[in-house]
Amino acid sequence: MLKSIKNLKTNDTVEDVYFLKKKELALTQGGKPFLKLTLSDKTGRMEAKVWENAEAADEMVATGQAVFVQGRVDSFKGDLQIRVDQIRLAEPKEYKFEDLVRSVEKPEEIFKNIKETLDGISDKWLSDLAKEFLSDDELMTKFKKSPGAQNWHNAYIGGLMEHTYEVMRICGEVCALYPEADRDIVMIGAFAHDIGKTVELDINTFEYTVDGGLIGHLTLGYEMVSEKIKSIKGFPKELALRLKHIILSHHGEYEQQSPILPKTLEATIVYQADELVSQANAVKEIIVQQSGGDKAWSSFVSLKGRKYLLKK
Repeated sequence: MLKSIKNLKTNDTVEDVYFLKKKELALTQGGKPFLKLTLSDKTGRMEAKVWENAEAADEMVATGQAVFVQGRVDSFKGDLQIRVDQIRLAEPKEYKFEDLVRSVEKPEEIFKNIKETLDGISDKWLSDLAKEFLSDDELMTKFKKSPGAQNWHNAYIGGLMEHTYEVMRICGEVCALYPEADRDIVMIGAFAHDIGKTVELDINTFEYTVDGGLIGHLTLGYEMVSEKIKSIKGFPKELALRLKHIILSHHGEYEQQSPILPKTLEATIVYQADELVSQANAVKEIIVQQSGGDKAWSSFVSLKGRKYLLKK
């Protein structure tokens, strides 16, 4: 890799391989097609545009692939972007996968901490349920590698596991403040709240799978938890209901595609912890990726309708 995305500056010449996260063929106001791209490496991501022969370029590359890009870095409304002159699929000898895709640090340590937390569950039924999940080697392998989201927070290999552990840690602290809450169901709920993302997002491309796009991770997670519960003979119906409620309500609001609102103390704790951790991680990533130079503010984040302060 000649120059990482984080170190690119205005007027830099680009001749390197990047991971193609997103592409969209669009039209200018004059009706001419152009190609919008999101390119990334392990240090960050940057928008790019192909103005000439856009349709041919669109047919040549696909999301989730390594692409060789030639072009130049421009500044548009204060944000850097790459003006692409040429783009093609990269050859295997031209790059190392670990340079293109970011992975969480110390994944085995994070998983060990999750396992130790689940081992601390005292309720027999919930402890057995945790063991059902942890003993599912295929699922846990996907859990360790899955991204936490497509773009917004923890959007890298292992991000789901990292996000899950952070939610579990916050939930543990909140339960210490509110002993009225059933800590055991909170912790298994925090662990399983996003388990459906192991099916929702493709591990290699971060694109939505067919199941993910049509059903979504809340419903997928509900189904996965239900199946695990069915494998435990005699699992109490009320306990199952309270746990399933946590899975289905953890987005908190109807506007956030939650099919039901949190209606228990335990569900409220998981929802608020998830919201805090996901938003804090997303803002942290914006600050880390966009800090440097003279910019005081981040690019406008359309998802949140604001810019974020970069300077301390």
